[in-house]
Amino acid sequence: ELCCHLAPIGGATRVRSGMTDQALLAELRQSLGLLQVAFDAASEAMVIVEPGGEVRWGNQSAADLWTNGLAIFLVGQRLEQLLQSVTGSNGQTLSLDSTDHPLQRIRRGDGSGTFQMAGTLIQLEWRRIPQPGDGYLLLLARDLAPQEQALQQQRRFLNELAHELNTPLAIVSGSLKRLGHTALALGHEPMQWLQQAQQETGRLARLLRNLLTLSDLETGRQQLHLRRVSLQDWLQQWCAQQLLPEGVVLELLPSQLASTDIDVDVEALAEVLAQLFDNSLRYSSAPAQIQLKLSSEAEQLVLQWQDHGPGIEPSSRQQIFERFVRLEEHRDSAQADGAGLGLALCEALMDSMGGSIALEASSHPSRGALFVLRWPQLLGR
Repeated sequence: ELCCHLAPIGGATRVRSGMTDQALLAELRQSLGLLQVAFDAASEAMVIVEPGGEVRWGNQSAADLWTNGLAIFLVGQRLEQLLQSVTGSNGQTLSLDSTDHPLQRIRRGDGSGTFQMAGTLIQLEWRRIPQPGDGYLLLLARDLAPQEQALQQQRRFLNELAHELNTPLAIVSGSLKRLGHTALALGHEPMQWLQQAQQETGRLARLLRNLLTLSDLETGRQQLHLRRVSLQDWLQQWCAQQLLPEGVVLELLPSQLASTDIDVDVEALAEVLAQLFDNSLRYSSAPAQIQLKLSSEAEQLVLQWQDHGPGIEPSSRQQIFERFVRLEEHRDSAQADGAGLGLALCEALMDSMGGSIALEASSHPSRGALFVLRWPQLLGR
């Protein structure tokens, strides 16, 4: 039985023709022993969890992490037991029903995250195993290297700094608005200076808001609240609420899907679409033409965001999701540069909702950018 379960997960056993049953069994036992040695030598803790939620197998690093090195006590434990004493990277204990707890994130699909366990920062990663049957889970855990721990500390510092800057920036912005109401007698040139100050303050406020959201997601201060919605109906309402500049077209194509229900945080989804909308407006030389289309693919609900702008070269498609990245090919001296945080924020929000976002090749004749958002489909629920 152990052979049947381990063989699809990793490695293959070479079987020579003409072997007796005893010889075959001995060779399989030897191969399994070698596999166990290899897994035990790994620095990452690895466990395989059955569909019912119980640990089926684990390596020595997993036993060291969860049972003080006693592997015999690892098998049979439930996933909730392994993850019951988890805190966010900000040090706050996460309840088992918290949307940011790894147990809930595991239920939403494959993913990873940084958590504290027994006072140590741990990187957890979870993946569904298609074989030997639906519902098996591979859970990996590793200590963060000193460099990664330093990065986490930098992110916490950045989060605290962003919160400290938020209050004085709001005061400056409010003062500029009040000054604008009484500045009619200033003259043309001072009025231009005031308008420029208001625009730059607004841009700084948007940058700070995006930075705060990213930091809060990483440090666990912001937890998304998922609820079930019909994505088709929600998108119709969202499109109708947008104030479109002259000539801009925002179109949701009809969907033939029987159900478009997903679990999302609607405010987070609205922020993702707002960032994509701002991108399409910013980088279109003519009034933007945007189409949204829902479809189903490999048990996933797929939303395509297609605009007709200049598009993005294949070599830059993954790079655009990195923070503070601004592509030289899209620089425009006539307008202020963006901060390069919008798409990084989209990726972080989609990941927190159990989904994903990618920039894919567009088949549209006018090229353009094609962003594809995916969520696990609620089949049979």
